[in-house]
Amino acid sequence: MVAKPSKSNITTAASELRSIIWSAEEGALLGSEEDLTSMLGVSRPTVRQVARLLETEGLLRVRRGINGGYFAARPSVEVIESAVSAYLHRVEADDEELSEIASALWTIVVGKATRLRSVEMEAVLEPLKTKVRALKDDARWDDMLEVEEISRKEIFKLANSPYIELIFHINRTSATRKFPLIPGNLDGTPAHREFIKTWRTAKLLELDAILSGDRTLAELAARHTRKLFHKRLWGHGYLDS
Repeated sequence: MVAKPSKSNITTAASELRSIIWSAEEGALLGSEEDLTSMLGVSRPTVRQVARLLETEGLLRVRRGINGGYFAARPSVEVIESAVSAYLHRVEADDEELSEIASALWTIVVGKATRLRSVEMEAVLEPLKTKVRALKDDARWDDMLEVEEISRKEIFKLANSPYIELIFHINRTSATRKFPLIPGNLDGTPAHREFIKTWRTAKLLELDAILSGDRTLAELAARHTRKLFHKRLWGHGYLDS
């Protein structure tokens, strides 16, 4: 009977293989199962368990067949988001708190963007301002959200903050599963029209402040914009509308 790999062996071998992978180029061939058995100094069953573990982490790709082997990989954003979201669900993280953290992160990104004044920034943000102004008071939630998503994408790109962007999206994605109402259900109501009007004013202020390099004003506008979203998405003042 083949001995079952011990947890300590798997943990040690996995740690060593991670180091090897991060030292290699993405897609690099690490070797065959036999090569890894020799490299890590463990049994074949242990290598297989370690391989399954690192595959789930997005760090390893296993290819079968004549030209097969174990290849270094890098975790995709989707893999990371899925893993962290699953963890947040398991520990029963406060969903409204996750939304608040996303708002705080957005404020940081907007503040950072004010330090990057350039011709490129004007070429990106001026058309955004035009899109925001074009939204009428009776615009649907989805129409507004489309403009907001374009704005977030472009500002994240300008600020070049991939880590903050990742955490922002993880928190936002996790939180959206628990919103107490569907925002689009309020389309056409007086409360919705007031929301669009207030959001449009705050968004234009946010974009203008970024363009002018006024960090204090930009962060204030960003906090206000996110506060509007938070109240709307969590039903504060809207559930009885």
